This record gives sequence, structure tokens and C-alpha cells, in this order.
Amino acid sequence: MDIRLLFSTCVCLTSALIVLADINGNRNDTPDLNQIMKKFNELQKIVSLQDKRISELEKRPMEPAAQSVVELQNTVQLQKARISELEARVFQLEELQTNEVHKQNTSFGREMLLEANETNTNLKVNVVRKDRLLIQPTSLQIESVAFYAYMSSHVPASTSHHILVFNKVITDVGNAYHSHMGTFIAPKSGLYVFTWSIRINGKNYHSAELLADNNIVNVIYLGPGNAIDGTVTGTAVVHVNQGDDVFIRTGRLSNGNILSDENGRSSFAGWILM
Repeated sequence: MDIRLLFSTCVCLTSALIVLADINGNRNDTPDLNQIMKKFNELQKIVSLQDKRISELEKRPMEPAAQSVVELQNTVQLQKARISELEARVFQLEELQTNEVHKQNTSFGREMLLEANETNTNLKVNVVRKDRLLIQPTSLQIESVAFYAYMSSHVPASTSHHILVFNKVITDVGNAYHSHMGTFIAPKSGLYVFTWSIRINGKNYHSAELLADNNIVNVIYLGPGNAIDGTVTGTAVVHVNQGDDVFIRTGRLSNGNILSDENGRSSFAGWILM
């Protein structure tokens, strides 16, 4: 409904009620037509004045709050359109990503299969190489064990089964030779080489035994008589377990001194072979 019409109607009704009230108040008096016309003229002026004010109000620009609401509504519409565009773009990107992941998975599966085949081939080659290494034990690295010592002076050796002490140590790789008692204690199990030399002269005669784990491995003997000053050497290759003792002792036939000086050394040596 038009605001102007509504307002005019309200004013007319109000004015009519006032006139009726005045007429009722003067019911017993004679009606004054001039007074009635005067009232209607006043009402018409009021209505004209209100119409003019309403027209002015309608011509005024919208208030800032109302204008802000309209601008927000327009912005919302634009944002909705933009959101719709973005959703469509996201959907396209998701489809592209799905296709790309599928391709990558397919490619990754092929690469894994190729790597698995290559790994199996390498394992077979390694097994063959290990078999070759087992067949060739000499290629394995072994921690070095070796010693060499000699007597620093002449030693009486007339008593049988007496351990000979080679007290001057020149080499002791592995710290397995104990010079204070003339005994080598194997630091690890393996195949060892042992050699020893005994020097005597004159009418002396002498036998010397190599023992490993209290078992006689080899024996040497020298009896030069009155003619010569000689040296005899013994060598043995024997398997020795870790912790076993190896030493040289006098044999059953022993007489006089064992010589050891700058003219010739009586010595004892050994090393691990494998």
C-alpha cells in the first residue's frame, strides 16, 4: 500500500472523528455549517502538508545502513558465483590428480618389480661369490700372530724334560709368548708353524722336544763330539686350539750347556698359518 494514501486515510479518519465529536457535543444546539466547512478546510491543508512531506522523504537518498545492506547482498552474490567456479576447478584438479596417482602407482609397481628381479640376481651373484670364498680359505683375513725369541746367555740343560726359556723377545705380535716361562699360549685356534734351534759344542749332546698341549710334536738331536761346534734346527706345522700351551723342553738325552751368544743363538719362533 502507498504510504501517502495510508497516511491521508489516517488523517481523514482522525479529523472525521473530531468533527463527529464536536457535532455530538452540540447535538442540542443548532448546527453551524460554516464551522463544519472550516474544519474540512483545515483537514485538507493538513493532508496537503503531509503529502508534501512524504514526497520530500521519498526523494531523499537511501540511508548509509540500507545502502550497505544492498552492497553486501551484491557482494554475497558475487562470492557465490566465485565459489561455484572454484568448486568446478577443484573437481577438475581432483580428477587430474586421481589419474596422475594411478599412473604413478602403475609406474612404481613396475619399478618395484624390476628392483626385485635385480635384487634376486644380485643375491644369486653374492651366493656364488661366497661359495668361491668358502672354497678359497686362503683369501680370508686372519689376525696376525707371530713371535721370535732367543736365549740371552748359555743355559745348563743336563736335566731331562726341563722347559727351556728363551728370554730375549724380538717379536711378539699378539702378545702370546710369555718370556718368563718360555711358553707360547695360542690366542686363537688355527694352523701354526713352529721352529727352534739349539747350539752345543765339544763332547756335549742334546735332544730337544716341541710340545703342544703336552703332546710331543717333534724332536731334534745333536751330538757333535769333540770335533765341531754345531747347531740343529727343528720345524713343525701343527693345529693348535685356543689356550693351548706350546714350548720347548729338554729330551731324554741331554748333557752340558746349551750355547747362545754373538757367535750363534739358540732360538724359538712361531706364527699362525691359517
